[in-house]
Amino acid sequence: MGRRGRRRTMRIGSGVSLIAATLMVAAVTVADTTAASAATKHGAASGGGIVSMAETASVAPNYLMPFVTGENNSIANTNLQFHLWPTLYTIGSPKNINEINPTLSIAEPPVYSAGDTQVSITLKRYKWSDGAPLDARDLTFFLNLLKANKTSWAHHTPGTMPDNVVSWTTKGTQTVVIKLNHAYNPTWFTDNQLSFVVPLPQQAWDKESATGPVGTYDTTTAGAKAVFSFLQSQGKDVAAYSKNPLWQVVDGPWKLKQFTTNGFVALVPNTNYSGPDKPHISQFQLVPYTSATSEFNAVLSGSVTIGYVPNNDLQEKGRVTGAGYKLMPAPLEEVNLITLNFNSPVTGPLVKQLYIRKAMNDVSNQPKQVKAILSGIGGFPDYGPVPPKPPNPFMAAVQKKDPFNESAARKLLTSHGWSIPSNGPAVCTRPGTGSKDCGAGIHRGKKLQFSLVYTSGTGYMTGVLANYKSDASRVGMVINLQQQPFNSIVGDICGTATCDSPGWQLADYGGNNFGSPYPEGSTMWQGHQGLDFPVPPAFQALITATQTANAAHTVSAMRAYDSWVVKNEPEVWQVVTNSVNAVSNKVKNFWMSPVTNNVYPEQFTMK
Repeated sequence: MGRRGRRRTMRIGSGVSLIAATLMVAAVTVADTTAASAATKHGAASGGGIVSMAETASVAPNYLMPFVTGENNSIANTNLQFHLWPTLYTIGSPKNINEINPTLSIAEPPVYSAGDTQVSITLKRYKWSDGAPLDARDLTFFLNLLKANKTSWAHHTPGTMPDNVVSWTTKGTQTVVIKLNHAYNPTWFTDNQLSFVVPLPQQAWDKESATGPVGTYDTTTAGAKAVFSFLQSQGKDVAAYSKNPLWQVVDGPWKLKQFTTNGFVALVPNTNYSGPDKPHISQFQLVPYTSATSEFNAVLSGSVTIGYVPNNDLQEKGRVTGAGYKLMPAPLEEVNLITLNFNSPVTGPLVKQLYIRKAMNDVSNQPKQVKAILSGIGGFPDYGPVPPKPPNPFMAAVQKKDPFNESAARKLLTSHGWSIPSNGPAVCTRPGTGSKDCGAGIHRGKKLQFSLVYTSGTGYMTGVLANYKSDASRVGMVINLQQQPFNSIVGDICGTATCDSPGWQLADYGGNNFGSPYPEGSTMWQGHQGLDFPVPPAFQALITATQTANAAHTVSAMRAYDSWVVKNEPEVWQVVTNSVNAVSNKVKNFWMSPVTNNVYPEQFTMK
């Protein structure tokens, strides 16, 4: 779990995704002290050349190889990799987050032809840090590894790359022509397929062992598997990152100088970088913290250049600005939801009823939660599968309406045979499958109550869910809350290969980031990646249309998909939280992409 893009990234709280979360403790440990001491106040060392940025508490990068596997696909990892090995296309800029950034992308915009069944990709004339040219062979190296190891790639589900690719050929030294199995929507294929592709240095990495020679092993299936196995083993060897020569061959603006096992990272400029934004600072550091408390203390003491304000501390924003920072909220393009287990023998019959799912959404007062729990700046409401921020053209009108209505929820339940007492859960008094009955599988005397597990160490989530529990109880819906570590929740949900474990009932593990400005349906619903809503054929057709519609019908296809989901309420939608960044007044040109959560330290300058 912890996936990004095609397999959704899960994140906790303040805007950074994670593979595994641990209980957050409230004390500064030796690791915090050591890491914090690596950067002086506000990063103003070496004549102002060092910028240090806080990692989310207990969430440090732990996998460097940029062919991202599902279990390692956290934003902490992918953002670090992006500094060293950029993806083919950088999506978004401060002026337009929904389009390719042609300046920062390492390839020219893709050219679609033959009725959108063929796409040509031309790499810009960059160089690797070892002096070798970045060329078409580096792209086919990645594609060969992908074809042989597709089930390991975090962004693969059946039918997507490389399944939808018939062949690829090179044209000259810089161009790769990909032939597709049928016509695809260029927006979808660029944003949700090509934007995750990372050219890799074939001249340095096409090896089967650390001591073996570089060859062309990737051109056979067996060789590509052996190369991938080797690179993956090296990617897991965290202690050796700083000394491993593989990781010194980069085409991004930064090179790895230091990487410690507790997550401290120091990057220095790649002097052979060919791109337009060569770093202005001498070093960019990522600093780990074991708790949100210790990270926030670092902000208040000015010992980190760029930090964040935990959701629990948003009321302290005056102290942050007084310490020399500006507050910069960064809404990540994501949705937040309570996942419902349709496979549970206990609550499955309940959540399979549309009227019950509607009632569950009707009792969620998101505007009140944003104001009372997130100080009005730590998040925003969300009522459907299209991220409400940043603005996009894909949201249907029906998603913009706040569904909160306790009286409507009460009416839905009583009109379907539920008796609501003054205290405690509603009880089914009219079993059956008629239009005014409780519904299939719900027996007389069945109580309307659920067990909801959510991620421990997240104060804002505790507040939001306590509010939801209180509002739900007024219509006879009893929700029992239980905190668990993130890994434990993921284990409960994905206790089987298809993530259809029957033991859990409701789960909230935090936000779900798309990693793409085109939030089409397969990212949310296909593959049973911990989501158990059974996709009917009509819904599947709408999802497919978001992928195959031509350019003129892109928006209408997305809105049709969005409308269906909002009307059928397959999940309980929740407040989405911002990252509220605390950026030193000494730093200029800070921007965090709402699509990927990337920052661009090569653009930073220091006063």
